[in-house]
Amino acid sequence: MSNAVPLSAQTGAFQTPALRRITLRVREVGGINLAQGVCNLAPPPGLFEAASRAMEAGHNRYTDPRGLASLRRALAEKAHSEQGLQYDPDQNVFATQGATGAFEAVCGVLLNPGDKVALFEPTYPYHTQALRRLGAEILRMPLLAPDWSVDWDMVRGTLAQKPKFILVNTPGNPTGKVWTTEELDQLAALLDGTDTLVITDEIYEHMVFDGRRHVSPATRPGLRDKTITISGFSKTFAITGWRIGSLMAPSWMSGALTSYLDAVYVCPPAPLQQACAEAIGFLGSPFFESLSPKYQAKRDFFADALTQQGFTVTMPQGAYYMLVGYEGVLGPIHPDEAADQLIDRCGVGAVPASDFVQNPESAHWLRFCLVSEDNVLQDALARLAQ
Repeated sequence: MSNAVPLSAQTGAFQTPALRRITLRVREVGGINLAQGVCNLAPPPGLFEAASRAMEAGHNRYTDPRGLASLRRALAEKAHSEQGLQYDPDQNVFATQGATGAFEAVCGVLLNPGDKVALFEPTYPYHTQALRRLGAEILRMPLLAPDWSVDWDMVRGTLAQKPKFILVNTPGNPTGKVWTTEELDQLAALLDGTDTLVITDEIYEHMVFDGRRHVSPATRPGLRDKTITISGFSKTFAITGWRIGSLMAPSWMSGALTSYLDAVYVCPPAPLQQACAEAIGFLGSPFFESLSPKYQAKRDFFADALTQQGFTVTMPQGAYYMLVGYEGVLGPIHPDEAADQLIDRCGVGAVPASDFVQNPESAHWLRFCLVSEDNVLQDALARLAQ
């Protein structure tokens, strides 16, 4: 007789993304994994030493649920120097268990079952998982390929359904879309007079290409008091396993967020918080400004090679992913089958469109992640050329 008992209804929301399956398959065949957004590059110099100093200095105990005061101050100063935003470190700034933990906390304090949430598609699958688990009704607004422009008539119609918030990811995963000042101002105009908030995921804020500039939605007139900003250090510092994120929220949410964070996980790792706080200071703007040209160079040579092989490349404006159409090489097959064929034929892992869109049958593209050393990317390209 089995001792199993019925699992909670929430487990139905935990749909393992295809990228996990692809990662396991690539590992089994000893291939090259360009599927998962794991940074296979070295963290910046001095970061490990800062973590070691923090441990030796006694940062090994619980912190304030909002995060260490030193990190909250550093985050507030960074937001001011880079975006001109004023945040009170004690009221508006939180250190979180990664950007995912920040999004979970925001959803946890804002949403009731049945609340509507608007998001743009293609979308990051962990956003939709959190929303489904909380019983939210997801209103999807497809971006218009190939440049992933916004269908403003669709946005207008969606906002008429009074969503609790609209989710903006800039630079975006998987599209690489970077929202412009004009687009954000148009969104602000549509939100004027509504109660709909803006949740913005800016985890790739330091990776923008071709002379573009990252503009935080909170900087735009009409959006400052409506915007909750999420970011973190996983991508910027190549420390996805450290799980240090950030959250900037209005003062009226401060008490609820503090209680929620305390109840769910108490605090992020104390010494790693302190290390990130110090790194913001000793790395400074030269480090952050160095990231865009580095990733743009990877984008350019990878795109050129894939185009020569017959793939169709949608050039990302930011982040470190690339959406690649495969019909010219594999034919109009389902994206899941296309991802499997890449592994079977050349041992290269990429994420199928099914992870990012609700109806993937006609979405004949794969997402490649470019955060590997150039020799690894070149090896993957050589395999794909076969």
